[in-house]
Amino acid sequence: MNFTDLEKRLKAYTPVEKAILDGSLSPEDAGKFSHVPAAAGRAGAFVISMNEFISPGENIGIHRQDRFCGVAPHSHDYIELAYLWSGSCIQEIEGQRQESREGDLCVFDTQAVHAFGSTGEEDLVINILVRKEFFYSELMSRLSEQGILSEFLVDSVARDQKRRHYLYFETHGNRTVRRIMEEILMEYYGQDMGSRQVVESYLVILFTELLRFMRRNQEEAGKRTDIYELLAYIEKNYEHCTLPQMAKHFGFNGNYLTSLLKEQTGRSFLEHVQEQKLQKACSLLKNTDLSIQELVPLCGYANVNFFYKKFQKEEGCTPAQYRARHRKN
Repeated sequence: MNFTDLEKRLKAYTPVEKAILDGSLSPEDAGKFSHVPAAAGRAGAFVISMNEFISPGENIGIHRQDRFCGVAPHSHDYIELAYLWSGSCIQEIEGQRQESREGDLCVFDTQAVHAFGSTGEEDLVINILVRKEFFYSELMSRLSEQGILSEFLVDSVARDQKRRHYLYFETHGNRTVRRIMEEILMEYYGQDMGSRQVVESYLVILFTELLRFMRRNQEEAGKRTDIYELLAYIEKNYEHCTLPQMAKHFGFNGNYLTSLLKEQTGRSFLEHVQEQKLQKACSLLKNTDLSIQELVPLCGYANVNFFYKKFQKEEGCTPAQYRARHRKN
């Protein structure tokens, strides 16, 4: 599928839209999910099941939201990414009015109650549906494995989403997010060999870009800039860096640096270093055939026996067992 084909598909009328336009279905009934089985949920909102859109064996589904009607307050039993492909729309999210512009994206968890105002011909909302278990066990875990900085950002997102039930990204004008969304949609609708795996990989890329977007915005607002820089330093220099070296690099007192890390991340300097070393070890075990003796120094460990003890304590298995388990998967 090319971009022209994608645009035609997205702009084509759905059965619900045709019914609204020919008068056989009122916009009010369409917006109340009269055509979709739903259960009552939080705050009296409808709860939509992912199985109404895709087969039980699938983890990801994509559909364009019907136009010419609003969408009544509802939640889902899945994680939803709502991307405004074109036009504009009014949303109500957890009781708050949100004016969305072309390119904006919102991530809703299973508790988020939200609604849409009526949309017109050019207002195209793309919904990406992800099973909750798959979202956290696969997509988020792959992001966390990229390093302690990514892990910290993912944890921050998870805490924020748990508190508010949604994350809103004002990504209008963000060309990178737009290109990724185009690739996801063309791959999903094109249904070529390996499309499922490619879509999953693009979703990881999309969330990586959203994490970067969030980080840039927070840095511009002067929030946690020091923490991002500190974690990035550890991630880059974990093999040999020491607390005194790091404190000197940033011009901090060692005790202040220790307190700052603990306060902002809940972990000490040594815990961050060990976590980065273990992440490197896990990555090498899964993706290379290096022997343990070859692998250990690449992860910053000087002693093989210490590595074995540390790995088994943290992962609950030996390095060989970990490699075998993940090679099977």
